[in-house]
Amino acid sequence: MTSNTVDADASELAHEWVDAYNDQDFDRFGALCTDDVAYTVRAYQLVFHGRDAFVGHIQEYAAAVPDRRDFAGTSSGAVPDLPPAGEPVTPSFCTVLQLRAGKIASQDDYVG
Repeated sequence: MTSNTVDADASELAHEWVDAYNDQDFDRFGALCTDDVAYTVRAYQLVFHGRDAFVGHIQEYAAAVPDRRDFAGTSSGAVPDLPPAGEPVTPSFCTVLQLRAGKIASQDDYVG
C-alpha cells in the first residue's frame, strides 16, 4: 500500500465519520470503530472505552444538540455543561483519530 493510498483511505474514513455523525446514523458511526475504541475529552474528564460506550455518548450528545450539523447546533438544555435551551452550541475543538486496520481505534477531542 502506498502513502497516497493510506492518505486516501484515512480521508475517506474521516468523511464517512462526519457523514454518519451528521446523519445521526449511530450504527454506521459505530461500525467505523474498533470494538475496543477509546474516546477521551480531557477538558471534561470524559473517558469511554468500547464501541457501545462511545456510541452511547454520541447519542446523548445528539439528544442535547438535536439540530446539530458539523458539531454545531442549538442546545436542548439537557446537558449542564452546554448553553441553556435554545442557545447556540458552537464548539471549538480538535479531534485526533488513531486508526487500526481501517477503523477508528481512538478519538481524542481537545476542546478550546
